[in-house]
Amino acid sequence: MSQVLKQQTDLTTMQAKSRFSKSLFWLGSAQVMGRVVRLASSIILARIFTPEVFGQVAIILTCFELICTPTRRITSASLIKMNDDELAASLPNANKINWFASITAFVAMSLLSWPLAFYHQDTIIIAPMILMATSYLLLPIGMLHAAINLRANKMRVVGRAILWQTVGDGLLTATFALLGLGIWAIILPKVLVILIWIAIHRYHNPLPKSNDHSVSGLPIPKMFNFGSMVGLSDLSISLRQNIDYLLIGYFLGLEALGIYFFAFNTSLGISLGIIQSYGTALYSHLCGAKKDQQKIIASQELKARYSHSLILILKIAIPVITLQTLLSPIYLPLIYGSKWIEAGALPVFILLCLSGLVRPIGEAASQLLISLNKSRLNLSFNLGFTLLLAITIAVCSQWGLVAVALGILIIHLICMPALSFYIQLFILNKQAICTEEEQKSHSKRFNQEVHHDA
Repeated sequence: MSQVLKQQTDLTTMQAKSRFSKSLFWLGSAQVMGRVVRLASSIILARIFTPEVFGQVAIILTCFELICTPTRRITSASLIKMNDDELAASLPNANKINWFASITAFVAMSLLSWPLAFYHQDTIIIAPMILMATSYLLLPIGMLHAAINLRANKMRVVGRAILWQTVGDGLLTATFALLGLGIWAIILPKVLVILIWIAIHRYHNPLPKSNDHSVSGLPIPKMFNFGSMVGLSDLSISLRQNIDYLLIGYFLGLEALGIYFFAFNTSLGISLGIIQSYGTALYSHLCGAKKDQQKIIASQELKARYSHSLILILKIAIPVITLQTLLSPIYLPLIYGSKWIEAGALPVFILLCLSGLVRPIGEAASQLLISLNKSRLNLSFNLGFTLLLAITIAVCSQWGLVAVALGILIIHLICMPALSFYIQLFILNKQAICTEEEQKSHSKRFNQEVHHDA
């Protein structure tokens, strides 16, 4: 019996590895090609705009990301885990939740623009923030279709949407910047390209209809509660990734924030794109293991999928980031201009690059916990790390930007591997032990029943 289980586990694991590698290829290549176009756009922006303009853009995009993050998977996290009939029956409720969340996000960001403008004494950011907020109102048109593609593991379509959205953003931004539109050259394209994302996800992708009318959809409160926990977990990750912008702008001002924003995006732009694609593919990949009928096989396969995926992303990320770090003193002034070197961006750039070496570990841990329905634990971990990061930035900001970047590197090097070790020792191993005990208990009851019947 154990030999059959092992062979079945090995077969499903090999098939899953192949699917995940293809998914990561499509998403990762889309991100990289899109980032190449964005790189060309950023070269133009770096030579045209001042650090102050980059600081204004950093404030707007950070607020957008923090508000948008809880809405992205507020329904898709539930829909991906459902069977076909449950999915079809739950789509109307999911659509209502999507619209409610998007309208709330639009109102929140629009209102937030006024106190931010007052604090930074810069009313220029009000109108661009409100325009950026309108993109929330477009998202529900494609959110259900995107969830269907993710659930079906159509990562080629998901990757295509990311690619053309990023390419459109880069081309429009460069064009508008050369036309002299100022800050609008960065904000306006980000709203327009949402239409590209919607069109690709909706193309030849009708929403399924239920054939079994006896199956009821997941109630709105239950779906909203689960989606809220996932959204809060994602928000904690996003806050962890963006808290530096908020604190640097608060402690060191818009010019320092502009330098940091430039260094962060040029150093981690491509690698974070790969990591984001990895997280998107990994969640669907891990959920696939849990659909197995036999728990012990599902548990073993889940562990194998997690370990394989983590090794794969590190094999990709480490060489890219190492090469980028080594070549940065050469290509940074050559491509972006010497003014950024004079402003002190190079050491910040290098330190942030190095922090990218361990960021995939944190992403993998978060997606694993969510797939195991441990969103509360994931939220706790991320909030704790965010608090440590905020304290580190607040303390290091007393010595300038380089000290802040060094503090960010150190805290990532310590916490991300520690979280991964904890997951391996106390989550995966514990689940495997519990599953084996369940299997033994089930076998024992089965043998007793057979003996009794005999």
